[in-house]
Amino acid sequence: MNQHQATLPFSPLAGVRFSEYLGNESVVDVLKAHQDLPDFVYILGGRFSGKTHLFNAFNHNLKDESSCFAVDAIYLNEVDLTQVLPSGLEYLLLDDIHELAGDEAAELALFNLFNHCKSQKITLVVFASTHSKSGDWKLPDLISRINSGLSQKLVTLQGDKALSCIVNQFKLNGIPLDGAVVQYLQSYLSSDFAELYSLFLKVSSESLKLKRKVTIPLVKQVIQDSS
Repeated sequence: MNQHQATLPFSPLAGVRFSEYLGNESVVDVLKAHQDLPDFVYILGGRFSGKTHLFNAFNHNLKDESSCFAVDAIYLNEVDLTQVLPSGLEYLLLDDIHELAGDEAAELALFNLFNHCKSQKITLVVFASTHSKSGDWKLPDLISRINSGLSQKLVTLQGDKALSCIVNQFKLNGIPLDGAVVQYLQSYLSSDFAELYSLFLKVSSESLKLKRKVTIPLVKQVIQDSS
């Protein structure tokens, strides 16, 4: 079946698949079995949880099997999606719906879209960085809607999985990382993904700027400059 990619200014990350996503195996398993999903699914993931990566991986996984439409929720402020969604749509994916919380018009648009999906038998899967029970949401009817269905929570990677993900980030960006550097990161640095990712951004930037390989001295230099 055909996939309908939103013609709005939103472009999913290229090449993102479930196979490249580490952690949160139970949530991934739920999304892989998309034919068993209820009408509404709320995916909660904070910063560095891989929320948007999973959003794109799910979109990619659906494209060859089902009719789906994926878009950043912020565009509900600009476009009435109920008027532009293709007929025969099976899945609608919305990223970052927390961006709509507290905005009366935006919340109403999301509420109307929720009802449209239900009436058209479209499975609505939303991704957010704040809880569905957050006080940021104001419209009572919408609060009731987003607390129905299936809720899944993503947790941020820690330990070896966090390090493996960072090593993969270097690889995906074409920056070689030899075993000695990986061992140094594992032995002497925090296993918290947020801290490792911050280091990745700084080290990769410095490596490209200086046209130097990523070595232990370079990593130490970046850490010292950041302290």
